Amino acid sequence: MHVALTGETSGYYADFEPLAALQKVLTHGFFHDGTYSSFRERDHGVPIDLGTTPTWRLVVCSQNHDQIGNRARGDRLTEHLDDDQLATAALLTLCTGFTPMLFQGEEWAASSPFQFFTSHPEPELGKATAEGRIEEFAKMGWDPAVVPDPQDPETFTRSKLDWSELTEGRHAVLLEVYRSLARLRVDQPDLLDPDFTATSCEVDEAARVVRVRRRSVELVLALGTEPVTVDVPAGRAVVWATPGGYDERGASVVVPPHGAVVVADA
Repeated sequence: MHVALTGETSGYYADFEPLAALQKVLTHGFFHDGTYSSFRERDHGVPIDLGTTPTWRLVVCSQNHDQIGNRARGDRLTEHLDDDQLATAALLTLCTGFTPMLFQGEEWAASSPFQFFTSHPEPELGKATAEGRIEEFAKMGWDPAVVPDPQDPETFTRSKLDWSELTEGRHAVLLEVYRSLARLRVDQPDLLDPDFTATSCEVDEAARVVRVRRRSVELVLALGTEPVTVDVPAGRAVVWATPGGYDERGASVVVPPHGAVVVADA
């Protein structure tokens, strides 16, 4: 999902460049199940058939302390995506049948980074930790000059949440997005169906369109640069949309680039 939304393909992100990678995890749970990892330069994971395993046994997230803290600057998705893209990330996290995990402040697009910080009493250990991280970042193609000193107390201070943001601007918009998706999970029980066979997914690599069906509910994601037309036949309706909304065109709607809609029985 990170790669599909950001387009970032350096380092270990490279294996996930095709939308087919997103398609695979939505319908089968794991991507690296014995497949080759270009970053590790070896096969990773083991072949697995989840079969009758309920989908809620898999915990999913759009970002977490590792994914953010182990980036060079500790930058969140908030810094790189617009409101519709962040809402799309929330949609995939909360409405694809898995157990969602939200990272602190994610639900209101917190602007603070989450940087790697330490308080080692031994100076040599702090220095070795910082140097080791810089070596890792070189393989990702990240500039070591922007890596904050993990021993600097300001690195910790910068990572603290600013709770005053909740009621302002995009933060309030995204908080309502998460609240609306929580309500949607209740209103549309098909979104919580724990059977893997309840989910199907189609992707259009060229147009960057993803269509996820959860039994009677369809999620349509316009990840590319062009609007996407979605048919809404009689008896069906758009029950949720990203903040940018959509245009109605008779028996269809047009979703703007970066937007998404959920279509279900009216």
